[in-house]
Amino acid sequence: MLTCYLDTNFKTNKRVALEALVERTSPGSIIPKGSLVVMASGDRRLRLKILDKDTLHKNLSEPLVLNTFAAEHKVTPHYLLWFMSREAVANYLVERATGAVFIRVPRPILHALPVPLPTSVKKIKSTQEFSIIKTNNEFSALLADLYSDYMLNAVNHRYRTSAVLAGAICEVILYQLLVEQGVNKTLLKNDRGLGIGKLLDYSRVLKLDETPGFPMSQLVELQKTRNNAVHAGLLVNKTRKITREDLAAFDPIIKYFGI
Repeated sequence: MLTCYLDTNFKTNKRVALEALVERTSPGSIIPKGSLVVMASGDRRLRLKILDKDTLHKNLSEPLVLNTFAAEHKVTPHYLLWFMSREAVANYLVERATGAVFIRVPRPILHALPVPLPTSVKKIKSTQEFSIIKTNNEFSALLADLYSDYMLNAVNHRYRTSAVLAGAICEVILYQLLVEQGVNKTLLKNDRGLGIGKLLDYSRVLKLDETPGFPMSQLVELQKTRNNAVHAGLLVNKTRKITREDLAAFDPIIKYFGI
């Protein structure tokens, strides 16, 4: 599909691999303001962003700092963002991305991307960011099913069931996130006490809670609500009901993980 798109829309343009246009960067270096970066975010999206300030390279993203060859051939960060956000190109990249929570395009695939060199300085509408969600996998389908059930109960004011489903969604996300961080599946499978609380403990050990915006406090709050909904000791002889307000902590979790 990508070759067909290039042959149709850029048939007169010379093409080079992306790696010919970018400088080598290493973690700990500073990514200059104005550089295009393929961002690693926790919302199941492939995200492209032009930085609005100098940023420390933390090895969570792939900076595309353009070199002198790119400048000589009129390739700018905005041109590269424009090209990579074309539907055919973005779909090509996201189909080859790894991970289900944090989406990453393997460096060899990203750097091998054929980029048509512009024949002139293109007037491109200014934009700083583009993203496309990865939905064609079993993980996304599972989240969609669980979230559909959650919403069905929430709109019908069955908040106790909604709390249980919200907890299940969080467990699925955290489990997948830990696997993507290298935690052995067998270790998780054999942990009989595995639940939101233990998954959050693992997340703290891996310092995932230090990721900017990670909704740790909301996950903890939702854990308490879910416990109130399912634990017998908290249910028997208790008159307190679970309300829509008790589910408020789930909203920023939904936003962060792109459910």
